[in-house]
This record gives sequence, structure tokens and C-alpha cells, in this order.
Amino acid sequence: MTPFRPLIWAAALAFALLPLYAAAAEIHSLSVEQAVELALQRNPTLRAQSLSIASGKANEVTAGLRPNPVFVSSSQDFTAGLSQLFERGDKRQRRIDSAKLSTDIATSDFTDIRRGLVFLVRKTFTDALLAKSNLELAQANLRNFQEVEAVNNIRFEKGDISGADLLKIGLQKLQFQNDVADATLALKTARTTLRTLLNAPELVEDFEIEGTLSFKEFDTSLTDLKELALRNRPDLRSAETLTKKTDADIRLAIANSYTDVSLMLGYHHTEPGLTSSINPLFPTGPQENSVGFGFSFPLRIFDRNQGEIARTRAEAIRASSMAEAVRNQINGDVEISYGTFRTSQERVRLYEEVYLNRAKESREIAQFAYKSGATSILDLLEAERTYRGVQLAYRQALATYLTNLHQLSAAVGTDVIK
Repeated sequence: MTPFRPLIWAAALAFALLPLYAAAAEIHSLSVEQAVELALQRNPTLRAQSLSIASGKANEVTAGLRPNPVFVSSSQDFTAGLSQLFERGDKRQRRIDSAKLSTDIATSDFTDIRRGLVFLVRKTFTDALLAKSNLELAQANLRNFQEVEAVNNIRFEKGDISGADLLKIGLQKLQFQNDVADATLALKTARTTLRTLLNAPELVEDFEIEGTLSFKEFDTSLTDLKELALRNRPDLRSAETLTKKTDADIRLAIANSYTDVSLMLGYHHTEPGLTSSINPLFPTGPQENSVGFGFSFPLRIFDRNQGEIARTRAEAIRASSMAEAVRNQINGDVEISYGTFRTSQERVRLYEEVYLNRAKESREIAQFAYKSGATSILDLLEAERTYRGVQLAYRQALATYLTNLHQLSAAVGTDVIK
């Protein structure tokens, strides 16, 4: 058992005993760290798995119990007596070993569910950051274009532009207004999804999403990540522990094939001159006290637990194959996540190093040229649409990059960026 495993048990048990949620003041803002913390405290699936750990600890107690003595009273053999079953083959210790390994599996499963929950919260929060960023962009684009519209209304009144050009400007403004409406809806949806995922009713409806989409440098080799994953993935620990448990179950099945013995100790007492006896088979006579001793055991001629021994051996082979499959799956998960992450990383760098500046310069040139009368309204509108598209694509690329980074952390089993 690893040294930190009892700490995990204690934390899981404490988590299970927490109320579903304590009465708290309203929450008006939320960071990604706070979102993860709330989810780990409130998520019902995680709570259910923590109770599996508590159940496993209770099974350990049951496995360690010795057979109770049995009080018997029989008029044929003795007046009163005790019977005690003595287990052979070290059955009790074998039961304890198997039960402890079951608890270890439940603990690893708890950690694995926690791993998936953390990723889901971070991904959902990233979606909220994207919606927030898109809304800010849409509002800025709309304000900027309203200034363009105001200038062109004056130019139209002076007869410098035609009504057709003014109509085109109005249609482009509609696109920016739709962007604001769509981004507002997306942000509202993201907030609702987060509130549901966190099971936190004290989050106000329009709580503030703290943080921004940002690029984080990361440079670790694929080989190092695979080694890190094999050391940290809880589902692999669970599979490897299952192989140990199946070995323990084989030993338990073999122990159960040993014959147990019941020892009996009895006391018999008769009184003189009784007209009747407790046992009619014993004649009345002088007072008599006697102590009897005996034992019993089954004759294991047919049932020698051979079926259970065969089953546990087959389960051991199956568990070993499953552990190997999980190990291969982890290597595949890390490789796919790493490749996807690298692709999204390069895409973000391309936007930041090339296309963002080009789109901005193109819009500024088009605005200056249009104000100088050197270009048409169509050129200005095209530059505005290009700038809007690049900005939206850049924010989506950033969100995808962060999501892939969180996915890589989940695949490895620990945060790849501290």
C-alpha cells in the first residue's frame, strides 16, 4: 500500500460526510480554481464513489471477524454446551488481504473519476472564457462600426456617398449586432452549464467569469509524458491492483478448500429421585455431573472448492490482460492528446505572429483610405469582415489550445503546467 493511500481514504471519507452543500452567501464571480474546488466538493458522482471507499473499509472489518462461538442445548448429549469453529488454511488473513485490495481499487476509481471531473470543469470554464471574449470582441466591433456609421451618415447628408453605400453599411452593422446577440447567448449558456456542473445554486445568474484566454508555453517530450502517465494514471493503478486482488482471491479460494474443524464442549447434570428426566433416554438416578468433549468436520469428498479455484485463476489471467490493455490505451491517449495539443499550439502561434497583425493593419489601411476617398465602401467592409473573422478564429484557436492542454493533463494524470 502506498504511503499516501490512507490520506486519500481519509479525504474521501470526509468528503462523503459533507452535506450536499452548506448554506453560503451568493457567489458573484468565479475563477477556474474556484470552479474546480466547488465541483470536487459538490459533485454527486464523486460523492457516490467516495462512499464506495467507506463501504470497502467496512468490508475489511467484516473480513477480519472470527467465527462466533455457538451455544447449544441438547437433552440427548448434554444439558448445555459451546461449539467453536476453527478455520484452517489462514482463511481470515486471506479474506483481509482481498478486502484491502478491493478498497485500494475503490480509492483508485475515486481518483480516476476526480481526474475526469477536473477536466470537464476546466473545459466548461474555457468555453465560458471563449464566450466572454467573443462578447467583448463583438461589443468592441459594434462600437467601432457605429463610429464609422455616424461618420457616413454625415457624409450621406452632404451627398458624399450614395444611399446604396449607406445601406451596405447598415447591413454590415446588422452582422455586428447579431455577433453581440450570439455571444451574449453563448455566455449565458456557459454560465448555466457551469452552475449545473458545479451543483452550486448560490452562483448568481450573471456571475462574472474571471480570467482570460491566454497562451501558456509548454515544452515537454512525448516520451517524458508517457512515463509520467504510467506513474500517475489512477485507472492503471486500479487495473494493476485488480491483478493483485485476483492473486489474493486465488489464495483465498485455495484456503477455503481446507477443512475447518468445530470443537464442542458440553456439560450434563441430573438430579436424584426425579420422576421424569430432561432426556427420557437417560434413566433417573443419583445426582450426576458430566463433561463432554467432541469435534466435527465435513468430509470433503465431493466439494473441495475446485470450481472457485478455477474461476479465480481465470480471473487472474483476465485481470492481467486488462491491465496490459489499459497500459496500451494510456500510451495511445497521451500520444493522441500530445499531437492534438501541438497542432493547436502551432495554430495559435501562427495567428499571434502573422495573421493578427496583418488583419489589424489591413483594417487600419482600409479605414484611412476610405476616409481619404481613395477606396470604396466595399473595400472597407471587406477589411472589417476579415478583421472580425481573424479575431474570432484566433479566440477559438486559443480556447481549443487550452482545452487540449487540459486534455493532455487528464491523459497524463497530473497537471503538465503548474
